Amino acid sequence: MPRVRIAVGCHPHNAKFYNDGLEADLRALLMDPRVSALGEIGLDYHYDFSPRDDQRDAFRRQIRLAKECGLPIALHLREAHDEALAIMREEGFPEAGTLLHCFNLDWATLEPWVEADCYVAFGGALTFKNADDTREAAARVPANRLLTETDAPYMTPEPMRGMTCLPDHVLFTAACLAEVRGCEPGAAREAFIAQLMDNARALLDRPATAWQKSKGAPIA
Repeated sequence: MPRVRIAVGCHPHNAKFYNDGLEADLRALLMDPRVSALGEIGLDYHYDFSPRDDQRDAFRRQIRLAKECGLPIALHLREAHDEALAIMREEGFPEAGTLLHCFNLDWATLEPWVEADCYVAFGGALTFKNADDTREAAARVPANRLLTETDAPYMTPEPMRGMTCLPDHVLFTAACLAEVRGCEPGAAREAFIAQLMDNARALLDRPATAWQKSKGAPIA
């Protein structure tokens, strides 16, 4: 079984709880060398479970923390891509990388993020019948910036919709992604799937950062 890596962060739903104490706890978790990303962080203006000012503040503070730790960030963005992009430009994209989690919108929304050299992960929503705009966007992402994901237990891909999403269901998403990019079954598709795995490992399976090593935190 491939090595399991961990992402930790304060989700925008919980941003109202973000304070110095929570950040200290988060910092301690980030010291673990198994932690490969800070996330999901970002803005969720659909549910607004936390006030937007709190979401923006927690987002900015965690971007800065990720840069200090030398870790990539994984973004949860809902109905807030434009504002999140403005914040990222103000704060600066982490050198370690930025991942757009579970993207399900169109190319016009995605293009500036791709121009900023972000990674883009597509989940089961890519397979939905009404997701033509998302498939068109997926076809335009550079091959070395593509990832797949489950977003389990939600977003179960076709033809398994109605079931709890499980890790093995990513096979259907990967197949759809290959199809929209014109990778026929056989050697071309095998090479494309290998590229997806290489992308994930390049972003999320790196050695401990210099910051993590300096903290000398043992693996729990």
